[in-house]
Parts: sequence; C-alpha cells; structure tokens
Amino acid sequence: MASAPRLPDEGRLVERARRGDRAAFGRLYRAYARPLYARVLAPMLGDRDDAEDALRETFIAFFRALDRYEWREGGLWPYLATLARNKARDLLRASGRRQRLRGAYAELLEAVPGAQGANGALAPDDEVFRRQLRARIDAVLETLNPRYAQVLRMRLLEGRGRADCAEQLGVTVGNLDVLLYRAVRAFRKAWQAQGGHGDG
Repeated sequence: MASAPRLPDEGRLVERARRGDRAAFGRLYRAYARPLYARVLAPMLGDRDDAEDALRETFIAFFRALDRYEWREGGLWPYLATLARNKARDLLRASGRRQRLRGAYAELLEAVPGAQGANGALAPDDEVFRRQLRARIDAVLETLNPRYAQVLRMRLLEGRGRADCAEQLGVTVGNLDVLLYRAVRAFRKAWQAQGGHGDG
C-alpha cells in the first residue's frame, strides 16, 4: 500500500496536538482522512457509511492515544493505517450483529401498523390515523427507560440516521445499535402489553 503524502512538519504537529492544539489535530485529520478512507477503509468495508463510521472511530482512537503515541521517522501514516484496519476489522466482526439489529428494527415497524415510512419515519396516509397512532406510541414510550424512548423517537418517529442519533446521544454508532436493539425489545414488549399488535 502506497503511503499518503507526508506533512513536512508532521512531528511538530503531533506534539502540538498532544498539548491540546486543535488546529494542529485538524491539519493531521485533513492530511490523512481522505487517504485512509480511499486506500484502507473503503476497500476493506465496501460500504460508504461503514467506511465513514470507521474513519471517525480511527481518529477518535488516535486522539485518545496521543498521550502515549511516539512519533517516529517513518511518519504517522503507518500508525493511522493500522488503526484504521483494526477499526474496519471490528466493524466486519460486528456485521452479523448489525444485520440482526436491523432485522429487529424491521420487526418493530411491522409491530406498529402504519409506522413504516421513508427512513423508518412515521408516515401513515390518513391524518386522523396518524394522530391516533402517534398518541399510542407516545403513551408506550412514556413507560420506557428515557434513553430507550429517546433513541426510538429519533429513529422511529423522526427517521434520523444512525450517525446523527449517535452524535446526539454521545455514543459510538456501534453502541447506538446495541441501545436501539434493547429499546426495540422493550418497546415491543410494552406495546403488546398495552394491546398493540401487528398484522401477524
């Protein structure tokens, strides 16, 4: 794998970033984010969203490791490329779990008649039905753990994307998937307990 262009003052930038200089960290990010995405993550993962998730996790890990990282003459690229490959492998290992989580989310939408819309947002055709359904869903959400209710409101009612929800909740996308899975199970149980049911 060819190396990314190396910044002439890279060692100094790393040291400045270690001392909390955000501008220095930003320069490192701008220099290496695109090569990491194009040369490491996209080829390994084959999915744009997954590659972007792994890129974000790579730089979060680098930021957290700055106190321990020792810059070497070989430059920063080998270290960042290794971090990126590890994040990609983590994502690949989790892919089976993510498929199960997506299946569980689809089951939730099936359990709530009329809830399936664009991006999963609540979108039944009849406005009266929509208001009644929203009231029933809100009543069930009020019985849940507040964090479960929040993630379900964002995903089910607002149709917001995974990355956006994760940022709002202050978690990684992987942890969001786990939270959503648990929230789906809790909602489905509470919905059925209150007399809600799907077609099946």
